[in-house]
Amino acid sequence: MKQNISFNIYIMSYARPDVMLTEKLVEYSTLVVREEEYDEYKKYGHSNLISIPKGTVHDFASTFFWIINNTDEDVICILDDDIKSFSYRQDVYQLLKGDEGKEKATSELERVAQLLYDLNLGFGFSPMTGALYSYDREFAFKGMVGPVRWVNKNSFKATYDPNDAAAGDVDIMLQELLSNRIVLQEKYLCAANHQNEIIGKNEELSRQNHIDYVLAMKNKWGKYYGYDFRKNQAKIDVSR
Repeated sequence: MKQNISFNIYIMSYARPDVMLTEKLVEYSTLVVREEEYDEYKKYGHSNLISIPKGTVHDFASTFFWIINNTDEDVICILDDDIKSFSYRQDVYQLLKGDEGKEKATSELERVAQLLYDLNLGFGFSPMTGALYSYDREFAFKGMVGPVRWVNKNSFKATYDPNDAAAGDVDIMLQELLSNRIVLQEKYLCAANHQNEIIGKNEELSRQNHIDYVLAMKNKWGKYYGYDFRKNQAKIDVSR
């Protein structure tokens, strides 16, 4: 990062003190946990933590915006807590392993943060999937949000309404896309996580929650958001 630009990596974590993976993949980070779980995370050896006061957050969106509003850096990167690996993706995969992998992954997180700042953009994110066939460029300017997200606070325009059933990372992306006309999705650094395994543990509830969210998104965003339940694919239809 350039001098005079402050940056940090935050990992939002809930109910995973014993299996938290992400912090082992980067050179530095701050773990954000709920106050009622703080002691449990400390017990499992997590040292660089901040706690969210009890009753302040209840889901992804409220936690995401709490981190933005309660941290001091100009640009931040917010990671999911279940990332198990980072890889470079072009025509082949290159798994980032060991100390060298940590250094490369951290440098790439810093690089995208610098790009956001230089371009005066508010929001960046990784791809949701790492399929080789979907890599066709280094960056895209809209898309589905993966487990890595960057926020340039001076340019970030998305807001959070706790009563909005559509609140989530895709809603954040659409708010930014329609305000700033562009978001930044880097497509070459892929983060693999255990999301599908977690969903499978409570499949029926997760499916209904997912349907409710899609309907809320369609109601809020109309023509800009579509979803094909047969293919389990969302479509973002915003012309640039």
